[in-house]
Amino acid sequence: MATIYLQLIMSLTYFLYNPERKGKQQLIDEFVIRQHVFRTIMEDLETSSMKTPEQHYLLVGQRGTGKTTLLNRIRYGIEDSPVLKNWLIPVIFSEEQYNVGELSNLWENIAQILEDYHGFDGIYTEMEKYVASQNFEENCWNVLETRLDKEGKKIVLLIDNMGDLLRKIGELEVRRLRMILQTKPQVRLVAASPLYLESILDYKQPLFEFFKVVRLEELNGAETRQLLLKLADIHYEREKIERIINENPGRIETLRTLTGGVPRTIALMYNIFVEHEHENSLKDLERILDLVTPLYKHRMDDLPPQQQKIVDAVAKNWDPISVKDLKEHVRLESKIISAQLRQLEKNQVIQKMSTETKNHEYILRERFFNIWYLMRYGRKDDKQRVVWLVRFLESWCTDKEMEMRIAGFVEQIRNKKLVEPGIDFFSEVYTSLSKLSLESKLMLRENAPPRYGKTLHFDDAERNKVIMESFAAGDYRKSLKWISMLDRMTESNKVVIFNIMGELVDNYQDYEQMTGEVAKWATDPDLEGESLSAAHIQLYIMLATFQCYTGILGALAESDFEGAFVLLHAALKGMGLLARHYADDNYFWDIKFEMRILLLGIKALYSNGQYYALKKIFDNEHIERENKRIPLSEIFNPIYLALNSLDPEAKKVNLAPEKEEIVRQIRDFITAK
Repeated sequence: MATIYLQLIMSLTYFLYNPERKGKQQLIDEFVIRQHVFRTIMEDLETSSMKTPEQHYLLVGQRGTGKTTLLNRIRYGIEDSPVLKNWLIPVIFSEEQYNVGELSNLWENIAQILEDYHGFDGIYTEMEKYVASQNFEENCWNVLETRLDKEGKKIVLLIDNMGDLLRKIGELEVRRLRMILQTKPQVRLVAASPLYLESILDYKQPLFEFFKVVRLEELNGAETRQLLLKLADIHYEREKIERIINENPGRIETLRTLTGGVPRTIALMYNIFVEHEHENSLKDLERILDLVTPLYKHRMDDLPPQQQKIVDAVAKNWDPISVKDLKEHVRLESKIISAQLRQLEKNQVIQKMSTETKNHEYILRERFFNIWYLMRYGRKDDKQRVVWLVRFLESWCTDKEMEMRIAGFVEQIRNKKLVEPGIDFFSEVYTSLSKLSLESKLMLRENAPPRYGKTLHFDDAERNKVIMESFAAGDYRKSLKWISMLDRMTESNKVVIFNIMGELVDNYQDYEQMTGEVAKWATDPDLEGESLSAAHIQLYIMLATFQCYTGILGALAESDFEGAFVLLHAALKGMGLLARHYADDNYFWDIKFEMRILLLGIKALYSNGQYYALKKIFDNEHIERENKRIPLSEIFNPIYLALNSLDPEAKKVNLAPEKEEIVRQIRDFITAK
């Protein structure tokens, strides 16, 4: 099956790069795009008699846009036209004109075609009589002109890659060619070029504004669907393509965006487009990237050196890049870069991206070209080495398909079916995806190498879900492990943890064992780094305050007021140490959850008539910070002020409105029944 598939690909590739090798009827049947351009040119040809020199055409479009196919379609259109076939002869030249180095060679080649296929017997021999003359080119043209007039015929010269011809024959002969085309009605030119030619853009050049330029734009959505349906007919898969178009129309636009709307690239990607719904491996993609190498290499070779450097920098950046950043990469002046970018944009290689400022950014128009360039020329250790595949998968796969790919990858890791380089490469790819389900993240976190798994981001809702599900499944170690992974606990994290804290402590049996494990995680380099994170410190405090609160309730139940105060005292000092660790006296207001737990303990003691003993702790106790003794009344000032306001003999303190509101809320909480 693989051999048949490869043969099909190679056959398709051969005709994509050599459309002139298709049979006439096959090319006509498959010609479903560029119809408007074809009809426009044909209408012009059929309504002109060429009694005087006519307007000449230049078709401009990057390689793969259908120029060669269009030239051949015009050829067959002329041959089949009742209006033209009796007097107009289409003479077509391929992209590679290796035997044309002078203008005389062009006339010789035309003579050979006329003699071989159109009954102009002896015309080539007649030209060769003048081979030794100084005016050989002029004599060749005269022979051609005379025989055409004698036979009552005209020719339409269809030349692919006109730029190559003009470069070969030189400026003097370009001027000679222009003179003939301007003054002689025997020949009309329809040429094609992958780029706008300098000779028609520069007013100093002989062909400035000589041609009517027809730009072959990228295919739109409707044209892309048309082309896919025609390819489906060729492969007997119309039903499959119609299903994709109806059920997943977004993939059509994705394909168009990736290929830049270039017909040849769309045709090359046809098989991966169809087979993707069966989740084939990425080997098909790699094969396609190999097959487009001739197309894309020619595209780069067509560019002048400065433009090649700019395209290289844009491609390796992948994301839009500014002129300022390009300047650092290519070491050219900004005005030169801007001028070259304008030319590249005109030639459909670069796309300008508008920004909120006047400084635009630029990307390669055809993203698949960018993918090919990164894969072929990207540096091995560059951060962009996997970006092409990341972006391809993000553009190409639905969420469900992505989950299936990751599940298959993890299964291969578990079954040891992947070797180390493959595991590393795809781990980096999948963990770099911008949108992953929680299930996919968990699979990658638990199975991919740790250096990649750690890069995954989990939001609060995801972390809490894992903590709760692990706890519900009785996997308390995993639940605590995920708690320890938090970089900094949010209020929602703390609510979840508090709700399960009691059972966690009970299931670990020994509170010291539980806090000991947290300490071990905090210093384990294989888990979360070598230093104590804010989350670990907060976890310590949460454990301590929870134990403190439950201890206070137990002590009060036995009227052990001294034991209750010892616990509260320890918790307050622990909170103070946390404030010291962050060198911020007001940090405790960022850990409101712990404060609510402490206030429950204070409320319980206040309710049992221990008001003055509570106040005494804040009046007399302190912590050390930067060689200073800082009273708890200063660190926990709102709580102290709330307690102070409950003493009818205490002096009233004037507070700012916002602080007075906080103090009131704390006082109301403590005194509420």
